[in-house]
Amino acid sequence: MYTIVTEFDRPDPAIVERAKNIYVCMAGIEVGPRQCVDSAIKPLRRDWKIAGPAFTVRPEYTDDSLMSRVATAHVKPGDVLVIDAGGRTDCSNFGASMAAGALENGCAGVVLDGVVLTGQMLREEEGLPVFCRGTVARNGGGAKPGWLNSPVICGGVIVNPGDLVLADDDGVVVVPKDRAEDIVSRAEAAGPKKSRRPTKRHLLPRPLRRRRKTPRHPRCRLARLSQQTPPTPRILRCGCRTCRKSRHKSSSPCAPGGGQGGGRRQQNACRPEPPPQSSPTKRGRR
Repeated sequence: MYTIVTEFDRPDPAIVERAKNIYVCMAGIEVGPRQCVDSAIKPLRRDWKIAGPAFTVRPEYTDDSLMSRVATAHVKPGDVLVIDAGGRTDCSNFGASMAAGALENGCAGVVLDGVVLTGQMLREEEGLPVFCRGTVARNGGGAKPGWLNSPVICGGVIVNPGDLVLADDDGVVVVPKDRAEDIVSRAEAAGPKKSRRPTKRHLLPRPLRRRRKTPRHPRCRLARLSQQTPPTPRILRCGCRTCRKSRHKSSSPCAPGGGQGGGRRQQNACRPEPPPQSSPTKRGRR
């Protein structure tokens, strides 16, 4: 017998607001792996997040979208549609027209164990966060009955009406409503959502970090260079005999006006020393 239930117990709105500021992965660690939905169910857009009570939908035939359309008319503000499509990926169970109706009633998001139709419109125009297994270009129609707000199985997890559904880019976690306050408090203590993320330089090991020797700003670099003392001039000397025998370090005797005898008198002396000539070898006598 098919049943449609529209009223059920929901968690405290204050707990739902607190759940929006925690890491979903921390909630999954605290509640246990049995409450984490199949990792193949991902958001159509990576920046989408969901937090709210579950409004469950169970169609009799997983290729039919009638119950999904009926659920969008009975959903309450802040509810999350959880649709049990049996993990089917060859036929859609939700689309952009249903998303528009859900948004009018204040739906917080959709978690579908299946695929959707018109994925581009859902991403760019509707703005309703949708978590599913992918998109497809086929629809099986909408004329067959089902159940609303009865226990369903979504991604291998049993979901009851009113359970707290948390979802982001890491995945989907279902928290039983009787444990919602405890799990949210433990997840808040484990890791706040607004903590400072380290930059790439902080992730490197300490020996690999490089310190900047000069500031990036060009004016600061010029000011720093202007404060440095000018380097001492380097004295260049040639390889002549006079320069090698000279003991004066201030200037080279071969330079113009340098040394003891001046520049012109030392020009002839400052010549490269010729290489030593080897004496001719004498042929030995026999």
